[in-house]
Amino acid sequence: MSEIKFDLKGIGEVIKTNTLKVPIYQRSFAWGKKEVIELFDDIKESINEDEYFLGTIVLTKNKGDSRLEIIDGQQRISTIVIFFAALKGYIDDTKGKESIQLDYLSCYELEAQENIPKLELNMQDNEFYREFIVNEKENYPAKRDSHLRIKSTFEGAKKLISGLLESNNQDPHVLYDWKKFIDEKLKVILIIVPSNANAFTIFETLNDRGIELAQLDLLKNYLYSKAGTRIEDAQNFWIELTSKIESVVDESLILTYIKHYWSSQHGLTREKNKELYNSIKNEIRNPTQSVTLINNLKNDADLYISILNHNSLYWKDFDNKCKEYIETLNYFGLEQYRPLLLSILKKFEKDEVKKSLKLIISWLVRNLIVGAMGGGTLEKTYADKAKDIFDKKIKKATELRESLKGIIPQDKDFKEQFLLATVSKHKLARYYLSAIENFHRGKENPELLVNIDTDSVNLEHILPQKPEDNWPNFTEEDIITYGRRIGNLTLMNTKENNDFKSSKFIDKKKKYKESDLWITNSLYEHDKWTKEKIVQRQEELSELAVKTWSLKFD
Repeated sequence: MSEIKFDLKGIGEVIKTNTLKVPIYQRSFAWGKKEVIELFDDIKESINEDEYFLGTIVLTKNKGDSRLEIIDGQQRISTIVIFFAALKGYIDDTKGKESIQLDYLSCYELEAQENIPKLELNMQDNEFYREFIVNEKENYPAKRDSHLRIKSTFEGAKKLISGLLESNNQDPHVLYDWKKFIDEKLKVILIIVPSNANAFTIFETLNDRGIELAQLDLLKNYLYSKAGTRIEDAQNFWIELTSKIESVVDESLILTYIKHYWSSQHGLTREKNKELYNSIKNEIRNPTQSVTLINNLKNDADLYISILNHNSLYWKDFDNKCKEYIETLNYFGLEQYRPLLLSILKKFEKDEVKKSLKLIISWLVRNLIVGAMGGGTLEKTYADKAKDIFDKKIKKATELRESLKGIIPQDKDFKEQFLLATVSKHKLARYYLSAIENFHRGKENPELLVNIDTDSVNLEHILPQKPEDNWPNFTEEDIITYGRRIGNLTLMNTKENNDFKSSKFIDKKKKYKESDLWITNSLYEHDKWTKEKIVQRQEELSELAVKTWSLKFD
């Protein structure tokens, strides 16, 4: 370790005196507007100080490579380089522009006959960065979220510079002051380590933070470090993995997917306190294990994406009900069940998948109403059952249901809790009422999602949330106690619902009679609306709820 070099330098000087690149194990450009603005604000507030400390930058020098690799500091270095690219556009002097181009952006290589950037980003970002930032092609297409962040940072830098000029009577010297401050006084501790072997270790040590993206970086770094001579395979599989996820959802879901994948095979493993990272680190020790894990993650990403998207082509060979079950599950906006569903899709036959999806929905709804299991306990149970399925201890939906007898609220408990249930989330209430309506109509699989778009169907509080003077028989305490009870809720056409929210019951029920929904037009039978009526109606709905979210498969 004696070869490690330490220095205290201005970050601008670090960029000017080196050619740099982001190594393969580093993430794409990740700073959003918040982080970029914070950096610019720090500089603005410190511009008259002797110096401002920006943290540590760690670089490594590999034999045969003229560029230094950035182990830690990619986001800060990239943002400063992008700032100088924006600054260049506000410099009128031709030599000044050339100076910025050569110092911070690129130099022209005669043999290659092109500008060679001083900073090289990772494989996913480099082409866009080179063309949009270095070569100033404003219309170059952004194909990834990270490209949009690079573009946003550039626009943010231009806005900052324009504001500086405007507040200083267009005096260009304010820009020269910023340039000098960044070169000389925006200080970093520069650490240069001699080889990749040390680089992986130091990266892990310096990034010992609790934030989500840092853990993903650590995980990728560790798997690459264990890939040995198969590093290229690991890199290619990882890029395929991230490309699959990012093509459908935000890149922040990559770590969530890895957590769910790992939990489905090893039991619940959380991100908190780097539990996921440490668990994988304890299991993966050699190149074969590392590359195999990344390859499996890449392959099973298609299964995970199908869980998130009911329109995925994956579902074309399944009963159409499976697509509808997936759409219904995603309506709830929950994720704890995904490890279980991953194992089901990997191990169960198609018909068993359909039965299991129905079971999961009934389990989910029954638990929401009963609340017998907290989120953490429920998450652990899903993961435990996922592992049992992966280990082939559970092979069919009936076996899964049997294993959950003491966990899923049974009919008696579910009905008793439904009798007292209040619902504060309108989204859930609309679903509950719609599903019960479906059951009453005799619809097969009533628990499946129907059209409950708020543009067409809205939640109606029979006893209004703000009754004004039209409901004298209810006290303020009654409104709090009974207003959100399921027995006091129904569904209405959105416009009609908005027209008479606080009207008297005698006026409301005339509109209820016109509804095509049984759950609403049946209210016309009541001559008045009281606390007793709410309790009575909720008891009737509880009978239907038990059958709507049945635990039977036929």
